[in-house]
Amino acid sequence: MKYLDLLSTATDCVLYGLLLTAVTMLILYFLLQAVSKTCVKTIPFYLAGIVLAPLLVMQNTLLVACFQALGMVEAVEIDIQHIVGTYNQAAMSMQETQTVLQQVGQDFPLIGWFANLTNLEVDNAQNLAFEMTSLLKDYLTTYLWKRIGWCAAFIVMAVLIALLADKRNKDAALVAPSGRGRRQSATSAIRRGDRHTSRSGRRHRY
Repeated sequence: MKYLDLLSTATDCVLYGLLLTAVTMLILYFLLQAVSKTCVKTIPFYLAGIVLAPLLVMQNTLLVACFQALGMVEAVEIDIQHIVGTYNQAAMSMQETQTVLQQVGQDFPLIGWFANLTNLEVDNAQNLAFEMTSLLKDYLTTYLWKRIGWCAAFIVMAVLIALLADKRNKDAALVAPSGRGRRQSATSAIRRGDRHTSRSGRRHRY
């Protein structure tokens, strides 16, 4: 896999990341609308959406790229076996092992982007292909779950902000009519008192 292919793969990952984000945002919109129709009309809802969208695009792009890298692990194993075949495996030195890993990083730049292959510690140089692919699978799987965790955390935070803002607006709407009602009652009582006072004054004059 050459660097032009890496650029093409990166472009595809960004496009798929945008698509996943758009689908996620639409699902969240309809779910929140089903919970409360006023929730999707608040300013905090739109602000949370503006912040959430680019965060999800970034995480989803990395998520898709990680899936792509996981799909290359078997090809990496075959490539390592082919390169190692040119060495005397029984006498393979650490320097030769690092040379193999550097070659794999050049053949698979996407894999090399996720993990610095030359920093991976391989215990058994004779089983380099197996050791290497096992380490890559563990690393990429952990990376994948981290991306999913960040996406879930961002979504939960945005939903909580939208729901709390909607609850606050509803509470304010309930308090406002009560205040107006008390003011109206007080005004009516004052008017009734004035009328009663004026009537009493007229009786005294008679």
